[in-house]
Amino acid sequence: MAAYERLPDMDSAEFKQWQSLLEQRTGVWLSENRKSFLVTNLAQRMRERGFESYQEYYESLDHGVGSALEWANLIDLLTVHETRFFRDPESMELVRNHAQKIIDRAAESDAKEPVNIQVWSVGCSTGEEVYSLAMLLSELDKQPLTNKNRNFYFGLTGADISFPALAQAREGIYHQRKLAGVSPDLLSQYFDSLADGYYQVGNGLRHRTCFVQANVQELESSPKQLYDIVYCQNVLIYFQNNRREQIVSQFVNRLAPGGLLVLGPGELNNLTHPLIEKVSTKHCQAYLRAGG
Repeated sequence: MAAYERLPDMDSAEFKQWQSLLEQRTGVWLSENRKSFLVTNLAQRMRERGFESYQEYYESLDHGVGSALEWANLIDLLTVHETRFFRDPESMELVRNHAQKIIDRAAESDAKEPVNIQVWSVGCSTGEEVYSLAMLLSELDKQPLTNKNRNFYFGLTGADISFPALAQAREGIYHQRKLAGVSPDLLSQYFDSLADGYYQVGNGLRHRTCFVQANVQELESSPKQLYDIVYCQNVLIYFQNNRREQIVSQFVNRLAPGGLLVLGPGELNNLTHPLIEKVSTKHCQAYLRAGG
């Protein structure tokens, strides 16, 4: 194809075929009003690969040589990577307060075991959310504990379906334009300056993080590590309601007793689950697991 304009229109049957494939493999549901989004991104990839028809490209994803790699590249195009540092201040503050309560409770007890807070960021994209949460917890680590014999450890796991996004997250390199939400103080503490206006998250913070590829609709078959905080915002909006409920159920299964689940506002209204209760807050959608 010499230009995008040469791509034929996508008829209703073809759209439903692609719509079904995307939902089957990722759980993501593209509504009819996002057809132009699908066509534009398919056109870009088809032009790069030299395919002339939607059907030819569709079949290559199942039977062609390197189909798995090609599917990964296409998913990266079809996945929205809109994120930024400290994107939702109210939700970040909720996480900070919850982590502080965990620390305070531990400090008041007689036990000598270290405080260990584990966070799971689902749909982490290129890593800004994970590093924002890491800076937040690292700042808490500077506060003296009431129990002087108590140490504080934390770790963060970022999960996303996009391999290219995860590769960027692991590097932790961002241009200064992407760092507008980071205060000068945090920038000087947690980032190393590189050339041409780029900064890299320092080793001390990056070593607290782990980034893994994951498809949220396949969580049932993945290991059930327990987390103190599960943070998932602007992800569920891409799924139909029944899938959203299934995904949240898997989140709950991975919450430690007393753990905090943070969702995007309005992503799943009227959520009910026997193991969680809604947190009373005006600007966030969050839940606590019983038993804390």
